[in-house]
Amino acid sequence: MSRYLFDTSELPAGRGWRVQLLLGARPVSYREFITGLCEDPGLRRTLCEHLAAAPIEAFRWETPCVSTASASRPFEYVVLDSPGLAARPEPDVFAQHFSRAVDGVVTFENLGGDARLVVPAPMAEVGAYNHLARFVRRAPVAQQDVLFRVVGEQMRDRIAHKPVWLSTAGAGVYWLHVRLDDRPKYYGHTPYRLT
Repeated sequence: MSRYLFDTSELPAGRGWRVQLLLGARPVSYREFITGLCEDPGLRRTLCEHLAAAPIEAFRWETPCVSTASASRPFEYVVLDSPGLAARPEPDVFAQHFSRAVDGVVTFENLGGDARLVVPAPMAEVGAYNHLARFVRRAPVAQQDVLFRVVGEQMRDRIAHKPVWLSTAGAGVYWLHVRLDDRPKYYGHTPYRLT
């Protein structure tokens, strides 16, 4: 049994859920979450299982902006119902980067240079990769673990230099890519976009 709990509340108009991560009854800070992604396979597994259990077919995952100054505040995220992400997967969009993947995951800057992307390379049927919900339900468990560990490592490095918005978007590119953005370019949850 996991030592982590998820305090979940529905967003208005059934758009999705807001989730706060707890350790027992205590909120986990953003800093602790990032450290846990880097060092705790139990947290990574529990997070994937919780995301996989979301009762929607396709969703976006968004977190509030974090910086070294704000990393002590409680960590939370939203999952936003996004049925449009259930389109046909597009592995060709990132195919040029897949040869550099380590354990099925590759990182690189986006074309505009204002985001770091963490992207899974295909290790299962391509339908497992078009968005986060499918990934945590269908991709190899070991690859899920590596993806979130690498997200933690990239976050730890990036917030040392600038504020970061961590999310998955996907509209326009139908292949899972976790975004570490300099600004909330594709955010759907207004309270996080305005932080």
